Amino acid sequence: MMNQPFKDVVVVGGGISGLTVAYYLHKAGVDVRLLEAGDEVGGCTRTERRDGFLLEKGPFNVLVREPVFEDLIVGVSDKVGVVSASKAAKKRFIYRHGRLHCVPTNPISLATTQMLTLRGRMSLIAGLIRSPKAGEEEETIEQAAVRRFGRDVADTMISSIISGIFAGNTRKLSLRACFPTVARVDREAGSLIAYGLAKAFGSKRGKGKKRRRKYKGLVSLDGGLGALTGELGRSLDSSLQTNYRVETLAKIDGGYEITCKNGDASPDTIRCRRLVIASPTSEAARLLTPLLPRASGIISSIESSSLVVINLGYRQTDVGHPLDGFGFLVPHHETQFPLMGVLWADSIFPQHAPEGHRLIRVFIGGANNPEAVGRSDDDLLETSRNAVRDLLQVKGEPVLTDICRYQAAIPQYYPGHVEKIAKLRAEIATQPGLYLTGNYLGGVSLSDCVRISTELADELIGANGAGGVSESQADGETVVLAAR
Repeated sequence: MMNQPFKDVVVVGGGISGLTVAYYLHKAGVDVRLLEAGDEVGGCTRTERRDGFLLEKGPFNVLVREPVFEDLIVGVSDKVGVVSASKAAKKRFIYRHGRLHCVPTNPISLATTQMLTLRGRMSLIAGLIRSPKAGEEEETIEQAAVRRFGRDVADTMISSIISGIFAGNTRKLSLRACFPTVARVDREAGSLIAYGLAKAFGSKRGKGKKRRRKYKGLVSLDGGLGALTGELGRSLDSSLQTNYRVETLAKIDGGYEITCKNGDASPDTIRCRRLVIASPTSEAARLLTPLLPRASGIISSIESSSLVVINLGYRQTDVGHPLDGFGFLVPHHETQFPLMGVLWADSIFPQHAPEGHRLIRVFIGGANNPEAVGRSDDDLLETSRNAVRDLLQVKGEPVLTDICRYQAAIPQYYPGHVEKIAKLRAEIATQPGLYLTGNYLGGVSLSDCVRISTELADELIGANGAGGVSESQADGETVVLAAR
């Protein structure tokens, strides 16, 4: 064991972050081995086919806004077809006062919506025309929303949207950390309408050709998003090994030593020169403890939100509501309603339900209901069925149910998060050959994870003059740890 040679590249964990890094390293000709603790890759991004239904276990769709994400799906699109969301998906709803209200998309619907009070509507319109810019002090999302649009809009519209993205509390989440681009506009623009118009006209007059986009808006894959992670794993061929779990990490001369367990077999030891940890916060903190205790402490201090995803399949004849839209979200002050939100899956992507059936995705938990993840299956199903029964005119029992729990799955970016990550990166930089990637660093979405991991792969490969893997292909050694 002491004479074991250093490996080229080892990836431990097969979630989207680790898969992305490993995929690009493998594509660049780097010798990669991926070790996944579970029996399949994907992390939260998994899909199951059952009884004609396509069940997304975690993320449901991706908004293609990052060129790097488009590049990734283009790279595998010959194996897995890309599907754009239906036009119905543009129609969104918010639950308010016991009924569903369509989110306004034009001045007329904004002026007439009953989702907001008359004062709330006037405040929203006034806020778009002219409202106070952000100051120097870091604000929560709620503070910024109240300053711009008033309390009603902040409580009803903004809290619903943020719940759907972060499963978080707008009273605690930092605008600058969660949405840096929005925060920049908030600092610069007195009139949001004028700012938007100036940007639109400026882009039309701008020189140079824009990149031609192959995919726009919301997309998924023929086989669900799990088809993406599955294909990334298959692209690694024999370089992928499942049922491997990292037990310990240690710094050694020239690199790192990894002790991992494969089922009941004796522990394996792998050596490498470079190490990238892309696991969830709890696992990243555990792995870093013997190497960099202060970095481990910083990661441990990042709170995460838990949630439950429930798929309910019904006969079409048992659902009275047309389900003609994306679904609905629930504001944080609707405390009597037990759900975070509901997506109408087959309205967005028709292939998610067999003919004559509807598929409803229910979300329970989040920052405002953290104990939900520990409730029993029967309790969660009863809550879900009762909540949608009258609201969506559902009769009868579902023909299919599926429950997925995600404990501490979505990092919460509170004020000070940007500085916290800067300190974390400074700590990591003290260990040569050590890198991080993951959803707690710079965005929680699938697209954000791909962007962060692609940037890391570029660095390791040597793109943009960064050196990295171009050097390691000669001396040869990189390890990537990832779980999502």
